[in-house]
Order: sequence, then structure tokens, then C-alpha cells
Amino acid sequence: MAAAARLFGTDRHQKAQRRGIDAQEVARVAYGLYEQRGRENGHAIDDWLKAEAIVREQHRLRG
Repeated sequence: MAAAARLFGTDRHQKAQRRGIDAQEVARVAYGLYEQRGRENGHAIDDWLKAEAIVREQHRLRG
């Protein structure tokens, strides 16, 4: 299970990088969302996708 989680996480990072998004920045934002929710597990994919959207919007606004 842990190996699958690592592979899945790596896959998300690779996809983010292919989209021109800094995966580490997305990870920081996703972790912030996780903390805001009180560290409730089970929302990793939702947090990651929301974090990608937030990072994309921040980059768009910066120009």
C-alpha cells in the first residue's frame, strides 16, 4: 500500500510538471488545505486538484 501511495504521489507530481505547474508549490498548498480541514484524511486527491487550480490562478494573476 505504501509503495502504491508513493507511486501515485509521484505520478501527480509528474503530471503537474507536464502542465507547467511547480509540483512542490502545489504540494505546499494541498498540505495547507489538509491542515485547514483539521488534518482529516481521505481528501488527498481533492486537495491536490484544488491546489493545482489555486496555483494556476495565482500564476495567471501574476502574469
